[in-house]
Amino acid sequence: MNKEDVAVVGAGSTGASVAYHLSKAGHRVTLIEMDQIGGGTTSRSTANVRTHYSNETLARMALYSLGVLRGMEGTGFVKSGMLFLVSEEHWPAAERNVSMLRRAGVREDVLDRTEVARLFPEVEVADVEHFVHEPESGYADPVSTARTYASMAESLGARILTNTRVERLSSSGASNSLLLGDGRTLETPKVVLCTNVWTNGLLAASGVAREGLLPIRAVPHPVLVYRRPEGYLGARVIVSDYLKRAYYKPEGRSLMYGGSIDAEIDEVTVEPEECPTQVPDDYVSAYSQAMVERIPAMKEATIQRTYYGMYDTTPDELPIVDGLSGIGLPGVYACVGLSGHGFKMCPAFGVMVKEMLDGTADVSFERSSFALSRFGSGRLTGTSYSGLGSIV
Repeated sequence: MNKEDVAVVGAGSTGASVAYHLSKAGHRVTLIEMDQIGGGTTSRSTANVRTHYSNETLARMALYSLGVLRGMEGTGFVKSGMLFLVSEEHWPAAERNVSMLRRAGVREDVLDRTEVARLFPEVEVADVEHFVHEPESGYADPVSTARTYASMAESLGARILTNTRVERLSSSGASNSLLLGDGRTLETPKVVLCTNVWTNGLLAASGVAREGLLPIRAVPHPVLVYRRPEGYLGARVIVSDYLKRAYYKPEGRSLMYGGSIDAEIDEVTVEPEECPTQVPDDYVSAYSQAMVERIPAMKEATIQRTYYGMYDTTPDELPIVDGLSGIGLPGVYACVGLSGHGFKMCPAFGVMVKEMLDGTADVSFERSSFALSRFGSGRLTGTSYSGLGSIV
């Protein structure tokens, strides 16, 4: 029988960050992962690191996290910049958003077509009227980031259990018992679930009734990986295309990762263990055509592979960061429902969970909009960008 201060379940980028920040604050932490560190949904992240959000709390969290990911060894951060091609429909919201982001300290440059043609001649923008550029944005390595956080937590005394599944948990009020897959039981006063799309499966196995499960859906997001042609190699800007509802992310010297930002993608739900593995040919064809229309040099690109990333999506695409005493699990906390924002904000989520457990406010991110109770009260915020997914 082991006594621990906090058990963190799930060692993706968010769970590993939580383990590190709790360890740094003096907690005795056990980090439990059913696979390898960063081996779950983190390993499928396209890992864009941006700050363009219409929710001010998320924007401030993203700005803080950008600074951490940019400065921390082991994240592999690359400053590529990000160019937003904004439709006429979305420009009023974008214009308001730029003003808010600037007040929050985010650098947002509004460009005209002439400037975009000069700075990014590879991007075809004849049909675009409005442009926003984030020069500080980029991308990082999600698995390396998770492993770096886990290593730092371990150096502070955290115990790490990999290839170890938590089968169920039970709470007596003063303590929580975690039954592990190998038959061991771990007892701890506090548990933090960073379990992504597997959260409700664990809660159901732990006796939580169907009506008490969290409002999280497992949403598969198709990702296409291309080999870029000779004329389009090297460092290039990431493009978020509101007109075609797609993003194009050059990575490294020669790859391009692409996917959809269409809100319709978020309407598809699967069971976590039934995520499709192969993106349909008709989707690949339609996406490739849109990409080539926007970046003509990609006409000579070759498709390398396709896969699905998995989002644990809430109805308003905002996270759940809260205690679960209301569903009969006192001493159990959740940082889930990250809706595709998890990796780029994993430093901020680590701080937020530490503050939640300790009752402190070292960085002080407003957490009330992430409360579980909002779903019963109708206090859902949603996005300012109608029809676009994951841009809240």
